[in-house]
Amino acid sequence: MKKIYLGALFATLLAFAPVANAGRLLFGTDESIQFIANTTVQTPSGRLYLGHRVQMHAFLLPYRVESKGLVFGISGDPKKYIPLPPAEELATLQAAGFLPKELPRPRLTALDYLFGYSLELFILGSFLYWLVRRKPARR
Repeated sequence: MKKIYLGALFATLLAFAPVANAGRLLFGTDESIQFIANTTVQTPSGRLYLGHRVQMHAFLLPYRVESKGLVFGISGDPKKYIPLPPAEELATLQAAGFLPKELPRPRLTALDYLFGYSLELFILGSFLYWLVRRKPARR
């Protein structure tokens, strides 16, 4: 029974580990830019949008998620970004209408936290499953 449980545990880890678009295991740090608002800024690389930079650290499954603040995302590439300019230039862009008057605060969603700490949730669920399935000691 122990071998079956360990095999199921390993298979579950492998099933949750691949990244959907690349088919690779999650190891190390991965960044993504989440869309917040459109801008009217155009660059040779493409149109820019206001985005939230999210960083996840993983070992098979993500174990930590962090908010890295607001950035300019480049349309068509969810990994590339341009840091926001200094406050003076940012105020000029806002006054010219390229950016919203008030920039939103970057916040992680409940789904970000759920996925970002999925390794801990998996370990906790496995431990709880083990506690429930454990046979009582015989006298």
